[in-house]
Amino acid sequence: MEIGEKLFSLRQKTGESLQQVADKVGVSKAHVWELEKGRSRNPSFDLVRKLAEHYRVGIDVLTGDAPEPSSDDLQIERMHRGLEKLSERDRAIVEQMIESMKMNRSGHP
Repeated sequence: MEIGEKLFSLRQKTGESLQQVADKVGVSKAHVWELEKGRSRNPSFDLVRKLAEHYRVGIDVLTGDAPEPSSDDLQIERMHRGLEKLSERDRAIVEQMIESMKMNRSGHP
């Protein structure tokens, strides 16, 4: 799979628009579209690094040397990334909520 196909797949899995990705990595919407369509075949290393960081994958995923994460894995990573901005108290609350949800789902008190 080409880098453009990987970028398109990752964007679809995250539910982002071309504009959202472009804004996050600092390029134009048209440039992201050209990358996804394979019309811009030699992105700079800096841009590839920014895209990998944005999607929270390694560069090796974009180059096809590592498997692409699932939608669930990407969602979990997005949630995890948001936790670092919370206070210690708020993280503890989120952790308690998760534990409560897991217990409710498994049927154990």
